[in-house]
Amino acid sequence: MASGKIWSGTLPNASNQDTGAAAAGKIRTASINVVNNGATDAHLKVYISTSASPTNADLIEADNMLIPAHGIYKVTGEIVGPGERIVLRADTANCIARVTAFEEDL
Repeated sequence: MASGKIWSGTLPNASNQDTGAAAAGKIRTASINVVNNGATDAHLKVYISTSASPTNADLIEADNMLIPAHGIYKVTGEIVGPGERIVLRADTANCIARVTAFEEDL
């Protein structure tokens, strides 16, 4: 995959959103941006995992991190290895996310 947008869209309510795995022999340096467009706070989980159904051991932030109403979550420079993926989970359908990355050969 070329560098740029990996995934974008509205996060489903209380379901995992798999943004796609890095290909074999590739490594990604990723940025994750999530906007809470709702009028109430949202809880967000951010995982880097080899599974689309990650466990709490795969969390890269505090469990159920809070994004205030109309707030933004941003993290940059996350390394995603071959076969790994970023998985996002919000407790509302009001969060919009965009994951971008620079991808290169190992």
